[in-house]
Amino acid sequence: MRSIGWLAGLPLLAGAWVAATIAAEPRLESALEVPAGAIASGTGRDGAEPWLRVEARGRDLVASGEAPMQAALDDARAALAAVPGHRRILDRLGLVAEISPFTWAVVHRAPDRLDLIGHRPAEIGRAALADSLGAGLPAGLSLRDAARAARGAPDNFSEGARFLLAQVQHLKPGATAAMRDRTLSVHGEAASVEAYAGLKADLARPPAGFTVGEVGVEPALVSPFTWSASRGPDGIRLDGYTVSEADRAAILAAARLLADGVPVTDTMRTARGLPAGIDARALTDRAFAALALVREGSVSLDGAVLSIRGAAIDGQAVREAESLAGALPAGVSRGTVALTASRVSPYLVTVRRGPDAFTLTGHLPDAEARAAIRATLRPFLYGERIVDRTRLAEGAPPALLDGLTAGIGILAQLAEGEVTVRDQSLRVAGEGLYPESARRIAAEAARIAPPGWRIDVAVEARGATPLRDPAACRETFAALAAEPTLRFDPGSADLKAAFYPVLDEVAGLARACPQARIEVAGHDDPPGTAPPPAPKEAPAPTKAKPAAKPGKQAEKPVPKPADTPAIPDPGLPQRRAAAIVDYLLKAGIPADRIAAAPAEAAADRRAVAFALRS
Repeated sequence: MRSIGWLAGLPLLAGAWVAATIAAEPRLESALEVPAGAIASGTGRDGAEPWLRVEARGRDLVASGEAPMQAALDDARAALAAVPGHRRILDRLGLVAEISPFTWAVVHRAPDRLDLIGHRPAEIGRAALADSLGAGLPAGLSLRDAARAARGAPDNFSEGARFLLAQVQHLKPGATAAMRDRTLSVHGEAASVEAYAGLKADLARPPAGFTVGEVGVEPALVSPFTWSASRGPDGIRLDGYTVSEADRAAILAAARLLADGVPVTDTMRTARGLPAGIDARALTDRAFAALALVREGSVSLDGAVLSIRGAAIDGQAVREAESLAGALPAGVSRGTVALTASRVSPYLVTVRRGPDAFTLTGHLPDAEARAAIRATLRPFLYGERIVDRTRLAEGAPPALLDGLTAGIGILAQLAEGEVTVRDQSLRVAGEGLYPESARRIAAEAARIAPPGWRIDVAVEARGATPLRDPAACRETFAALAAEPTLRFDPGSADLKAAFYPVLDEVAGLARACPQARIEVAGHDDPPGTAPPPAPKEAPAPTKAKPAAKPGKQAEKPVPKPADTPAIPDPGLPQRRAAAIVDYLLKAGIPADRIAAAPAEAAADRRAVAFALRS
């Protein structure tokens, strides 16, 4: 009966336990949710949204979410494990996905809005990134961040993102600035000419650790499209627009070629707007061909109209500019051609004779003068050709043709040279075939110049060595007198290879100092110096001597006398000096200008020396 009563009480006991559990469960869950919720909220530091979500189910905790990095995941698990009163943790946690390559971009979606797409670093919260990037935006321009959190972002992501955000503001809506790992790229259309220049300057200085990849940015469109090249005393100045960086380089190259060393100032800006159908390179070639005719002035383009203004280099240039303006590239029309010509001063003409041609440069007064000069040259042509680069201009001095004719007569006697007229000055310079012809030309030149002209003749024999003044000759030979490298081997009068450079220099100086007579002093050997031993000859084969008879002593070798001291050779310095004199005679020094010094000059001398005797 007792057992039956105990069994009858079990349902009552179970019901009491269930009732107690149901009543206590809300209190247990509340006790777990408070510390677990604090842990979850703590995962939202630095502006990021909390990534951890925790739910209490009785005494169990259900944890879910994606941690931005492994350390954050480990910290969250450890904190949940330390919550008092929990029975177990249902772990549904993971890591944010790692993306490679890591991509992010900003799109200029509308005039007042920039969209962020791709992936953002998981460790940077959406709100924190928006605050960082939006801090410098102009009023009225907003950000919309649609990027997803991911791992794998490059270091200094924020610097690269801010850089791209700044570049996309130089562009019109529809443009994109993107990051692919550490490579930055920009595509779109510049908002203005100034914006394009700013973009190009910025892209040349990317943030540290990043490189600039593809840049597909169109310059801004301008109307009218203008360009000009001006020439003046300070050089050449380039203004207006150019269609591309390649076109700018071509224009600069043409300007520097024409400038020939004078400054070129470039203030051009890149833009679109050159009328369709115009070849930019052909336009550049024609523009600088026109500028070459201008001494001071400009060549300018306004839309499709090319104009030439200023002072021409000479009268011929005025006619050439008119002709050039009538043959412009397709699509370009003639504008104003207003060139004035003044008298050329100084008036220069040059006739140069080279190996295979006579070349004429400078100015002549008219076509008749040009024909007369060519006729004057014709009798002196022996297979040579005439290269005529002269131009026609006013300002020729009186008797120009007489002066040139006289100069050409001298030029015909030269192997190479030139005749130059500068106003009423005539200069003839060059090389004659023989010394006699050079002297004769110099003597007769004063008689051939027109009345009132000055003449200067600088004609030398071909291959002649420039002469030095006596003072320079003495200084040079004084240096050679102390030359330490000319020292013969003991007992020898043979020249060594080290002597030849010095001796060749002496020969050259002798040709440049025709008034000087050179003496060569040999040298003796220091006391006690023995001459080098003569090479030993191989000993002749000898027959073997029979062995000594038993009981007979072998013969002892007779000792040789000791070596005797070397006897000085009194004629050695003279032989050495004679060897050097012989070399210099063969090098072209006349016999009356080179000799060996007296014997006493070698006393106590230990190296060869040279002396100058005028």
